[in-house]
Amino acid sequence: MADCIFCAIERGAGEASLVYQDESCLAFMDLFPVREGHVLVIPRRHAVFIGELDAATRSHLFEVGNAVVNAQKAAGLPCDGNNLYLNDGPAANQHVPHVHLHVLPRQQGDLLKTVFTFSTRFVNYFGQAAHRRRLDELAQRIAQHMPQQV
Repeated sequence: MADCIFCAIERGAGEASLVYQDESCLAFMDLFPVREGHVLVIPRRHAVFIGELDAATRSHLFEVGNAVVNAQKAAGLPCDGNNLYLNDGPAANQHVPHVHLHVLPRQQGDLLKTVFTFSTRFVNYFGQAAHRRRLDELAQRIAQHMPQQV
């Protein structure tokens, strides 16, 4: 889709700090991270709702998400646990109308800060974008621990 920022990233026309890519999906750093190390996993094929994807692609997104979790931990990010979540459509607070799985590293005691950041997203306030250099550094650290193929 021409006006979708995630489709632009998929085509190489948009800037992103890539963590992983294969024939059916991409994983890259969230430009407005909830926590440091926040990664998005998207299908290459444009779809707004997860039900628009075939079963193999839906499953693959979560397999890649799991590999990202393992890579975040291996990269030494503060990661006592993770949130993997998907806002399925605009009514579910999906801000970019393209399926995307959030892989969010969490650590013990970050609940208040994380809840505050989540709440700002619900009212469409994202704050300043992260610095691209920092996102690239994090992407490289995580990518070093990703398998060649998931």
